[in-house]
Amino acid sequence: MENLNINIEILSLLFMALSIFGGSYLAYLYGRKTKQFRWSEYIAIIIFPILFIILYGFLVNIRILSLFFVGSFVGFVSEYIIGLTYHKTLNRRLWTYGRLNIHGYTSLLAIPFWGIAGVFFWFLSKILGL
Repeated sequence: MENLNINIEILSLLFMALSIFGGSYLAYLYGRKTKQFRWSEYIAIIIFPILFIILYGFLVNIRILSLFFVGSFVGFVSEYIIGLTYHKTLNRRLWTYGRLNIHGYTSLLAIPFWGIAGVFFWFLSKILGL
């Protein structure tokens, strides 16, 4: 049974990595001729990893959805605090956001990426035995 869990985790990490790169390539195909933000590109980047997380949650372990939401929240708040602290300390912005930004320190569009990153690193930690 232990070997089966490792195989599921390796396959899950592999599928998640492929879906992230596949989504990025799909977004590239949509937007390679424009330099402007497009909702279709944004959706193309996040749709496959989010669908995988939802499917994994219902088929294997529903707690992965909790990890996604906690990772989204913690990443969002951390990015805001780091951006604010850097700006107040050095009087320069570390990064800027154009769309749906929160005082320029983070963006609502970054929330799903933080959740996806949390799940991705969790799979990686399981494979490494941490």
